[in-house]
Amino acid sequence: MKGNLIVVLIGMVAGFIGIIPLLRQKADKYWVFALFLLYFMMPWVIYRITVPGVRWWLKGAVVTLALALPLVIAAGRGYKRFVFPILITSVVVGFLITFLGYYLL
Repeated sequence: MKGNLIVVLIGMVAGFIGIIPLLRQKADKYWVFALFLLYFMMPWVIYRITVPGVRWWLKGAVVTLALALPLVIAAGRGYKRFVFPILITSVVVGFLITFLGYYLL
C-alpha cells in the first residue's frame, strides 16, 4: 500500500513538472492535460517494465521518451513549437521518475 502511494505521488510530481514548459508557451488545455496524464501514469510503466541491456538509471528516460513519441508526432503536425520541449521534458522527467523510485521505493 505504501509503495502504491509513493508511485501516485511520484506521478503527480512528474506530471506537474512535465507540463511547466507547455504552460509557459500557452499550449492548448487538451495538450497540457494529455501530457499530464502521460507523465502521471509513467511511474507505473517504468517500475513494472524490464528493458534488457539498459541500466537502471537510464530506463526511465528511454521508456518515457519512447512512450512520448506518439504525442510528439501528433504535435508535430500543427504545433511544431511544442515538439522540442516535450522531448526534452520527457527525458528529464524519465530520469526524475527513475531516481525518485530508486531512492524512495
